[in-house]
Amino acid sequence: MQRILNALLQFKNTVLYLFLLLLSLLFIYNQSPFHGFSLEKYGFYFSSKLFSTSKNISAYFNLKDVNKKLTEENEQLKNFELKEKDVLLYPEALSQKKRFPFRVVKAHVIKNSFQNQRNFLILDVGEKDGIQPEMGVISANGILGIVHSVSENYANVISILHQDLKVNVRTTSSPAFGSLLWSGQSTTEFHIEDVVSNAKIAIGDTVITGGMSSYFPLGIPLGKITQLEKNEGSGYYAIDLSLFSDPSQVYNAYVIENKDFNELQSLLKKLPQ
Repeated sequence: MQRILNALLQFKNTVLYLFLLLLSLLFIYNQSPFHGFSLEKYGFYFSSKLFSTSKNISAYFNLKDVNKKLTEENEQLKNFELKEKDVLLYPEALSQKKRFPFRVVKAHVIKNSFQNQRNFLILDVGEKDGIQPEMGVISANGILGIVHSVSENYANVISILHQDLKVNVRTTSSPAFGSLLWSGQSTTEFHIEDVVSNAKIAIGDTVITGGMSSYFPLGIPLGKITQLEKNEGSGYYAIDLSLFSDPSQVYNAYVIENKDFNELQSLLKKLPQ
């Protein structure tokens, strides 16, 4: 209380000036309609500015909640998108009965290496989020890799920019399958191996996931064919691909859970060696 009194005494001239100014404005407002209207106009202007500023500040501090809601909506939309692309590439009679066991879990990339021959990512989701090794990881516009190991809160992912990682792919125009692998140079330049030379494909064709693995559903767009050459000696194409999205420049990610993964792996183990 003493501090308040000391402050008032220290700035008494300023306080007295503001008090008299307010008193005079109130007097003018009550005695003169013209001046009263002018004061109301300026008062409305300043109050609207103050309200706008207050609203902008409030919106800024609510951005975290807004962003959380948007990422949750994106997670749901990504589920619908993957299912739609998977179904559309099958004949109509099959699509009605086809099982779609995949679901996505949103995540963020907190570390992303891309300057080595064997690169990794770290995501901010782990065991507590239901993440397990050998789950696929994608971005909004392509593939990021496959989960290698997990802790309670984080996941270590083998990046698609890893010379030992191969992904099953095909084109939208041909059912012929091949294997996508990194060229080891540019982060968007890849090779495709094992596509038979009688397949009907061309430069500019869109390459998608082939759906023949347990990691990714059929139909995720990856990139376009930039070079195509028949190797008559081997009976296969030599294909170069440019990705739609640079996997080294991604922050938002989705981990794909295949609910049938363990069942499929159990069947594969029973196959004769």
